[in-house]
Amino acid sequence: MKLCSILYGATLVIVTAAITSTVVSQDKPKPPDKGKAPGGMPDAKQQEMQKEMEKKWGEFRTPGEAHKALNFKVGKWDGAVKMWDPNQPNPRESTCTSEVKWIMDGRYLSDNTEGSFNGETFMGHGLSGYDNLKKRYAWVWIDNFGTGFMNAEGTYDAGSKTFKYTFEQPDLMAGKYAKARSVERVIDNDHWAMEMYAPGPDGKEYKNFEITYTRAK
Repeated sequence: MKLCSILYGATLVIVTAAITSTVVSQDKPKPPDKGKAPGGMPDAKQQEMQKEMEKKWGEFRTPGEAHKALNFKVGKWDGAVKMWDPNQPNPRESTCTSEVKWIMDGRYLSDNTEGSFNGETFMGHGLSGYDNLKKRYAWVWIDNFGTGFMNAEGTYDAGSKTFKYTFEQPDLMAGKYAKARSVERVIDNDHWAMEMYAPGPDGKEYKNFEITYTRAK
């Protein structure tokens, strides 16, 4: 039996148990009436609620139009990286390469990025997608320049082809995570850009990171 079938079946069992538990009498247990499921719920009612749960699960697990808005990222990319220090007017520049592809039958985008920074090899991995339950876009990022996770949620404006996310990034000097935001702009089929903004030492927001992507030939 496939793992997904096991998980799906387990979910149905849990939900069914939750459904029946809401109607269990607080009185002394009585023998179940004919035509009723354990817990006193009529078989027909329980079947109806189970069908509704299956319908909602199907909607939750199925990629839709919102996922298609992420198609522009699929492929191999060359990135021009700029990083700003709040105390320095000029950014530090480097390059990277990224390969982005759909995984799990079009449910999530997998991003593998490699580059260099200060003479060190950089490796990063991201997952992004659209949460059908929250009705929001999301991404998570990890890399070899840290041990933490960055988790973001955001929205998409189809008119401007812009994604806006909020998340927390490490503030090592303060010893905590600080609120930050990012903006992703689709320029054309072969170009897109990502910018990050975070609070500086004075508490004012500044742009601390930018990558401009060009599709690799």
